[in-house]
Amino acid sequence: MPRCSRRGCNSEYTEGSTDKCVHHPGAPVFHEGLKSWSCCSDTNKSVLSFDDFLAIPGCTEVDGHTSEAPKAPESKISSTTTFSVMESSADGETYSTTGAAAPKTLSQADPEPVQPAPAVEEEDDPTVPVAPGTQCKRKGCGVLFVSNEENRGGDGPGTICVYHSAPPIFREGSKGYLCCKRRVLEFDEFLKIQGCRTGRHVFAPRGSTEEMINCRIDHYQTRDKVYVSVFARQADRERSIIKFDTPEQITLDVYLPGPKRFSRVLNLSGPIVPDQCTYRFFNTKVELELQKSDNRGWVLLEKTSRDLGGINYTFGVGGRTGTVGGKELQLDATRSS
Repeated sequence: MPRCSRRGCNSEYTEGSTDKCVHHPGAPVFHEGLKSWSCCSDTNKSVLSFDDFLAIPGCTEVDGHTSEAPKAPESKISSTTTFSVMESSADGETYSTTGAAAPKTLSQADPEPVQPAPAVEEEDDPTVPVAPGTQCKRKGCGVLFVSNEENRGGDGPGTICVYHSAPPIFREGSKGYLCCKRRVLEFDEFLKIQGCRTGRHVFAPRGSTEEMINCRIDHYQTRDKVYVSVFARQADRERSIIKFDTPEQITLDVYLPGPKRFSRVLNLSGPIVPDQCTYRFFNTKVELELQKSDNRGWVLLEKTSRDLGGINYTFGVGGRTGTVGGKELQLDATRSS
């Protein structure tokens, strides 16, 4: 199947598909070791690691994918300004800037630095289950997991990983990897540099342990519904489980990129109708739409043993427990004295 060429998407798709494409319409920005995208630098913070940079979620959503080469956005950097890398490592780069010197061509670039000793490479742990669609962890590979038979067992073509064993390097406008000699100028061409080593895919690194994390949960309500947001970025919708167990209980079991997982049981402060509750996965969160079984307002999302001081209102225009954006205050006759 073809693969979407938009920056930040890289999804495989079928011709004529109208699936959502989440991508970056802007250009990559590398400055003083930090990496970000020009189109969303205000909302997605800069990162040091190149792997973290590639994991920054897209900021623009359109219908359908494409294999056409993306158009190069206009550069906002003066033509008289050049960037040169003084140091390079697996964690990041240090840049210096000058305003007078003209940029060197690739043929004029200084000799490449001595390559460091190769690091111990990760190995795949075939005993760890992998969800279909999981991307190989090796740099430059990009193969998506189909099944154990296709990508892990035997010596079939689907098990062969072509990858880069060393970190990327950005030097005086050129881009490449420390493990091979090819250098390019355009970032899109850099992403296409074929790996220089072959081996087995790494979908679940050996020795990696699952990390249980906490995700922020927020909510707002209307007269008949409660909307709950679980801020779990890039949650795996194939592996994650959302269950409306009872009228007063919800189970959340959400898998995130890497060996990360968020698990929690919500004991709701009010009753719901489980069969009429739904949920949706977004790039930055999982949103639940809960159908109340009555029109009473919820002071809190979950039950509590704390004394709330006889609160007798249900909706407000501010605060984390009221309805954000509510226009008027409404009294709850069922709870008022």
